[in-house]
Amino acid sequence: MIKKVKITVIRKIHYGDLSAMYENPMEHACDMQEGQTFISKDN
Repeated sequence: MIKKVKITVIRKIHYGDLSAMYENPMEHACDMQEGQTFISKDN
């Protein structure tokens, strides 16, 4: 039996200095919101 796994977003951090080091930095890389939860299911 596989158990369900619950993942909760607790914090989002953006490191502007690190992303500026890359040639094509992403300005909007994550659509998750703090407090958002995901539950895995065995299909």
